[in-house]
Amino acid sequence: MKSFLKVIFLLALTTSVKAQELRFGLQPIQYVSETQGPYVDFYSTLDASTIAFEMDADSIWHARFKVALSFEGKVDVVRFEYTSEDSASSAPLMLQKSTFTFDETKGTAKRPLEIFLYDEVSNSDWSFSDTLEYVASDFWLAQPVLLDDVDEVPANYVKRGVSVVPVASLGLPVFENESSLSMYTEAYVGEGKYILQYKLTDAYGNIIPGTSGFARCKNGSTPVYNKIDFSSQKSGQYEYSIVMLDSTGQTVAERSSPFYWYNDKADEAAWNGPEVSITRAVFENGWGQWSQVNEYLRMIAPVATMSQRRIMTNLKDSKDTARIASFIVNFWTEKNAMDPLGEWKGYLVVVDKVDQEFGSRTVPGYRSQMGRVFLQYGAPSLVEERSFDGRNYPYQVWQYDQLKSSSTPVQQNQVFIFVDQELIGRQYTLIHSSALGEVKDHKWQYHLTRHTNAGPDIDATSTQYSRDNFGERISNSIIIGNQGTWFDRF
Repeated sequence: MKSFLKVIFLLALTTSVKAQELRFGLQPIQYVSETQGPYVDFYSTLDASTIAFEMDADSIWHARFKVALSFEGKVDVVRFEYTSEDSASSAPLMLQKSTFTFDETKGTAKRPLEIFLYDEVSNSDWSFSDTLEYVASDFWLAQPVLLDDVDEVPANYVKRGVSVVPVASLGLPVFENESSLSMYTEAYVGEGKYILQYKLTDAYGNIIPGTSGFARCKNGSTPVYNKIDFSSQKSGQYEYSIVMLDSTGQTVAERSSPFYWYNDKADEAAWNGPEVSITRAVFENGWGQWSQVNEYLRMIAPVATMSQRRIMTNLKDSKDTARIASFIVNFWTEKNAMDPLGEWKGYLVVVDKVDQEFGSRTVPGYRSQMGRVFLQYGAPSLVEERSFDGRNYPYQVWQYDQLKSSSTPVQQNQVFIFVDQELIGRQYTLIHSSALGEVKDHKWQYHLTRHTNAGPDIDATSTQYSRDNFGERISNSIIIGNQGTWFDRF
């Protein structure tokens, strides 16, 4: 069976002085109706802080933005409006929905999609095109939607009596200090017998107890709605998955939706109650120096989970050495209950190699940008090194065919760009990465240069003005603007 082409547009465009980098996302989800046939819901997400604002006569700042979608010979226009009394920096992510039916009489599977964006305040506009693939099949499984808990639900967001309002996101949805988690999906069966299996898993792929189950598909559409008490789950990355099985038990379709979950109460409970306490004498007998526990904490930060990092943020500047030492022992006990000390010593061997490779007289290897990435994700699949040529600073491109980390989902084909702008002692700084949760800068190519290249446009790509080709394996069409990382706190 073919899979529906999932399209997510994440745009980072410089608009005008009034507007910063535009952040807009579009996600289509295909469903099947017994009466209307296949249709697709388009969810448009706009970061209101990245569009233009103007002050009206009421002394209030106003933003107005339009999105027009053209699909299957039909056009739908949605409008975003936001007002603010002061700064727009804290403006929210806003969500709008458009629905189109598929024309089943068309022969082609790929259907053209046109997207038009217009900022009414700055008079800026953009247009994009792509295709969606229509799939004709006797069975269909929709992408699970992680739901937002809103007070007022428009009628067009209700499906089969369920309020289906996705969490507005430009990437992975984020939940902060919620008590429950709600998901919705649908399966369609024309004929045959199928069963749905759903589950919630953590970053290690372990099933969260009480979150899995089965649902039998009936002919027509079968809605699946789950609301789960998630109040005891620590911060981290999780994933909701649903699988369609045929009568022989074979998987015929599978959909998943990863998300970030932040829970201060659960993290604080773990911080306040270490399971294993350790004396100074026992710690120094095998684990290390009592006076160095704060540095040990920084060493293990790259391989910690999101929940553990939140605890470590509170601990790293603490003078409670015993609690920090206990956390370190707990950390490795959780990773290897049979031999936690051996696990810790094995990691120290890697840290020592990282220090030799990336460290300097002033910065230990594990506290350097390259060392942190190496510890967190392992060795890159390929390193492309560009030395100093007079026009561009020395830089390296690290490519990972597969990216694995305790704090992020598995990712494919990601790159990291490091540059040495100091030109002393190989002090490389990470200026851009395509990976989730890493620093991103849509002007990274410009920042590699010594600003001596010709050309009127600092945002131009390297090939437009015969510039150096900044890494042959760079494919950077998804940008979410410039931001720091958790590493900056350590």
